[in-house]
Amino acid sequence: MATEEQKYLSDIIKNTHATLRQEAQNCGPEIAWERHIRRKDILQKYASSMQKLATTYWIENNLNTKNSTYSRIEWIKTQCEEYFLNGGRQKYDLKEENIKQKIDKYYIKPEIAINYNVNDKNKKIQTFKYIDKNNEKLVDKISLLDVGSCYNPFGILDMFDVFAIDLNDIPEKVLRCDFLNVQIGRETLISNDKYQVLQLPENTFQVVVFSLFLEYLPCPKQRYICCKKAYDLLQTSGILFIISPDSKHVGANAKIIKSWRYVLSKLGFMRIKYEKLRHIHCLIFRKCIFKDVATRWATLQKLPQNDPLYLNDISIYIPQDLRKIFDEIKEQKKEEYDMNEIMSMFNELPFQQI
Repeated sequence: MATEEQKYLSDIIKNTHATLRQEAQNCGPEIAWERHIRRKDILQKYASSMQKLATTYWIENNLNTKNSTYSRIEWIKTQCEEYFLNGGRQKYDLKEENIKQKIDKYYIKPEIAINYNVNDKNKKIQTFKYIDKNNEKLVDKISLLDVGSCYNPFGILDMFDVFAIDLNDIPEKVLRCDFLNVQIGRETLISNDKYQVLQLPENTFQVVVFSLFLEYLPCPKQRYICCKKAYDLLQTSGILFIISPDSKHVGANAKIIKSWRYVLSKLGFMRIKYEKLRHIHCLIFRKCIFKDVATRWATLQKLPQNDPLYLNDISIYIPQDLRKIFDEIKEQKKEEYDMNEIMSMFNELPFQQI
């Protein structure tokens, strides 16, 4: 059972999200976000509350539970081991090659087939080593960008070379960065005070983590922008983790999860893993070697007509958005009904014929 402190901390998180969404509706998402990132006291309070919840209550409540919110960190670690150390990446490289051959054979003439490998082969990426205890050998650390890191939970794991960013910085652990608006270029640029990230390097990271991050953003288009940035920052064959909170059963928001796959496949991502744990959705998307391999899945889908989830290709929706959309649809239908009712009333009035 939740303690009073746990309820208090949870309310801080919920109220911050709710306030941001409400302001986005009132004055627009861009203005709301700009105001939000200037409220340093709110950002500090939010970060402290999230850290306390994650490191105290989630650990205590889920210490011996595999399907738990806290296990998101362990889940990401395990999936990275499978993908980078145990042949997962090579398996999907081969799968892509096979799909690409079929696409070229049946849909594209071989002479105009396009190779979408965007690796900058001349780019030198600094790597660090660590001892892999399973194989007892020295291997490269996995470069990981943790977006919305809060307190850098991956920093204690030897297998990762972590670059942790958040709206609120923690000296020597987390750098301050507005990921939604940060520039992407050829190199990393840090402010003179060494606390703020001004630019991130493209095609650099092997892993990007959005853990409980997308829900923070109040607007579907803003979430898409962040996913597009993740795509640009990843190396080819790199992977994006999306961890999203949901205490309902696995099918409750299945339509939303599928819409993510559709939109991200249009970007060039292939979904390679999905698992519903007790309180969270856990997804892995791979930046494909060949973009048309990723987009092929989207083109094969038969989309429901007039479904708000598929009105455009640049929106990532969450359940809170749909409540607003359905409310607007209900209001629109009510206005149409009221207008028809008024017209009907006027038609029945005893007008005098001239």
